[in-house]
Amino acid sequence: MEPTEAEQLLADHGRARDTLLRGFTTAAAGDNLTLWLLGSLASGVADAWSDLDLLVVAGPAPVGDPALVVVNPANGPQGGGYTGGAYLAGPLLIWVDWFTWPAELPVPAGARLLTGDGRPGTLPLFDALDRHGRGTRRAEPDRDTFALAMIPIAAKYVARGELEDSAGMIAMLGGDPDGDHVAALRALLRAIADHGPVTERVARTIDVAEALRG
Repeated sequence: MEPTEAEQLLADHGRARDTLLRGFTTAAAGDNLTLWLLGSLASGVADAWSDLDLLVVAGPAPVGDPALVVVNPANGPQGGGYTGGAYLAGPLLIWVDWFTWPAELPVPAGARLLTGDGRPGTLPLFDALDRHGRGTRRAEPDRDTFALAMIPIAAKYVARGELEDSAGMIAMLGGDPDGDHVAALRALLRAIADHGPVTERVARTIDVAEALRG
């Protein structure tokens, strides 16, 4: 893939992510939910690769219809929850971290209110989770589902030149972190049964990362 094509696909991905965020905000407002934006998008340092990190007070989260779902209560607070979802709204998979947050627990510092009311607390996300306590871990997700969700995140790290992070994810998925990371991600994807448009987008994400890697 040529860099110009990759740049266009990544720009389209960023626009699709932003459109998806507007849709989630509208849905939350229609359900009288309080929705917060976390992470790099909330703090104004995001790039086109950045994922969505969303927090819903007292839930349920308006997750819509993701193509992949990873539920792991241990990633969220006690009395709340965590769901990761991958969406087909653009040319690449759009990953969303959904946190369901207890109403009595202050939301993390740096959160930006999208709809509803409230004020952020003083603790960053992981400090808030550690102080309050996390949910109980369930059984591990389906291995293929987990890999399809994680490979694009590793590819994002490759594109940014964050090779320690991509190596860690490749190793976690059972790949070879010592060679070329793009080749390792392609090998991991080939080992997974075909999931149609999800697999297509994951493969395209790897191609874009290869063309644009730092």
